[in-house]
Amino acid sequence: MAVFDPATARSRRLRLAVVAVVALAAVATAGAFAADPSESVPEPVRFDDAVELGLSSETDALMAGDATLPRVQVFYSQLQYVVGYNGVASFVDSRRDGRTERQFGYPLVAYVETFDHRDPGTTESGLFSATGAGGWTPVGEARYVVGSDAEGPSGEVVVPFRDGEAAAAFADDHGGSVVGWEAVRTRSFDVDSAATVRSLAPERWRAANERLAAAERRADRPVSVVVGEDAPTIDAAVAAAPPNTTVRVPPGTYDETVTVNRSVTIAGAGSGRGGAETNRGPGNGTETTRVVGNGTGSVITVRAPDVALTGMRIAGTGNRTRDPDAARESRDPEGGTWDTNIQLGYGHGDAGVKAVGAPGLVVDDVAVDTDASGLLLREGSHATATGLLVDGTDEWQEGFMGVTGMESRVTVTDSRFEGGRDGIYLHRADGSVVRNSTFVDNRYGTHLMYTGDALVADNAFRNELFAGITVMTRPAGNAIVGNDVRNSSAGIQASGTRTYIGYNTVVGNDLGFSTSARGSLYEHNVVVDNGLGARATTVVPSSRIVANDFVGNDDHADAGAGALRVWADGDRGNYWEGANVGPRAAGDRAYRPTSPVDGALHRHPSAVAVRESPAARLLDRLRGTVPGARSGSIMDPVPAAAPYHPDRIDAVTGANADDGPVRGDWRSAHGAAGNASVTPSVRPTATAEGAE
Repeated sequence: MAVFDPATARSRRLRLAVVAVVALAAVATAGAFAADPSESVPEPVRFDDAVELGLSSETDALMAGDATLPRVQVFYSQLQYVVGYNGVASFVDSRRDGRTERQFGYPLVAYVETFDHRDPGTTESGLFSATGAGGWTPVGEARYVVGSDAEGPSGEVVVPFRDGEAAAAFADDHGGSVVGWEAVRTRSFDVDSAATVRSLAPERWRAANERLAAAERRADRPVSVVVGEDAPTIDAAVAAAPPNTTVRVPPGTYDETVTVNRSVTIAGAGSGRGGAETNRGPGNGTETTRVVGNGTGSVITVRAPDVALTGMRIAGTGNRTRDPDAARESRDPEGGTWDTNIQLGYGHGDAGVKAVGAPGLVVDDVAVDTDASGLLLREGSHATATGLLVDGTDEWQEGFMGVTGMESRVTVTDSRFEGGRDGIYLHRADGSVVRNSTFVDNRYGTHLMYTGDALVADNAFRNELFAGITVMTRPAGNAIVGNDVRNSSAGIQASGTRTYIGYNTVVGNDLGFSTSARGSLYEHNVVVDNGLGARATTVVPSSRIVANDFVGNDDHADAGAGALRVWADGDRGNYWEGANVGPRAAGDRAYRPTSPVDGALHRHPSAVAVRESPAARLLDRLRGTVPGARSGSIMDPVPAAAPYHPDRIDAVTGANADDGPVRGDWRSAHGAAGNASVTPSVRPTATAEGAE
């Protein structure tokens, strides 16, 4: 009797997989020990040719003056790439849990950068510094200064030397002691990691609460001028108002553009649309204040600190999305850096509200209909936005950003962004917080560039053309938690390092999430009914992927070229629908979502016959001894017997499933209960089980 239905394409692929398993097992048996990798010791390479782990290049570039970090390069037995570590402590930390050897094999040789003739010292701020080019010394032959006053962005710097006398001289000048490699590799270091970012996420939420409370206090000022009574226009009223007072704007339509050059509150009767999820504030009903520009330029331009704009609807913006000269320059390789040109181009378009050098801006209960940006922040215009509604263009190519933040930290809550290019675009806006907001029909929902230490939490993303959340250009320390992304090309795509991606719900996307961030942590995400649940993209895996639930995806996961990815943490793996079918006890057999057999188990339970075949068992025993058998693969050695978050899965697949946001309660899981701001009236937050 045939095991599979020959009429189905997937069954044909599974039959071919049987042949592939047998053939691969035979090849592996014939050549497993044909070469001894220890017969030759490779020489050091240029560090630029290594695949870097540890400190991100972005953080490295921000280290002032001549600050640097000692580097390590390692050749592993089953990895075709040289791995470069920024910081000796980073390499030592990577060796502790055994995951590195399981994925890369054992280190054939490791070289450390030494500083004997490079005038090593510290900058004025205490960061380790050196001049010139260094040499490479096998780690076991170097001498190390530990406990000195030299520091890096994450704390203590271990300073290596080839010569013991040079090491002793550095210790005489900067303190510390000289030790060998054995003492270094057993030493404990405070390494800034994704787990650190996880612990900081609740504090970022609380910091956002404090910013919003301070913004509310700044906006609460006595009325000094009433438009229509004391001044004919809003612009004239602002010019007449003393600083730290309020210009009251009664209901009606005001056809004008406004420039704000003093610290005042401009308070309308309401936007007529309220906040993102609920009708909130004075904008309920028909009492609406409308400010309408002439279709050219920005409608309200703010050039003073501590300005507040509340309770109004803005329309009539121009349609210039960027500075044409800067945009042309950005295409010229001789015209400056890409980063600078983006800032010049994106930061000089039209907007409903444009702020230039205006820190402390408060935007509350404001709706913007725009053909360009809704809120544009530039040159340190740190702002808070509550109940902001931006309606962009139907075609994303014709519009721009709901919020554009250029070198300006933004705190956004309870807001909505629909249409246009990106809901929120932040460029060098470290420490920003985007939470409790809704994004619909954008190109990207939230898009971060060169932006680190941000919190993107408890948002809902729907029908995003490219992705719900995208983080580019290798920033560090971002936390992406509790978001719900559905029906988009991709759910979450975050690059950089030390990123924490947890408690998100990604449903019905072409791709759930990618593991493109290095040294990061992906945990407690619910990944349901996507075309592809997750994609491993980094060539050298350095992140932990654990305690996630993969259910109903066409394919749970795939991987590009690179070493074996081990998706587990100790004795805790992920839940994979279909992984535990068959005669063995749950979790008794490793699961490989990239295997054509394992990957089909949740679609074709009968594939277990192939999985338990003698050829497949032989291949399991050989896997890990042959580099070729590892390429482009993912393995979970301890797949979970049951989902970690069955309630969240049921909320998106059960009889009562709807499109309302389902949010993992990450703050309670991390000891931050009771620190929420106003809870949006969307859908009850799902409870998270299994939290560490």
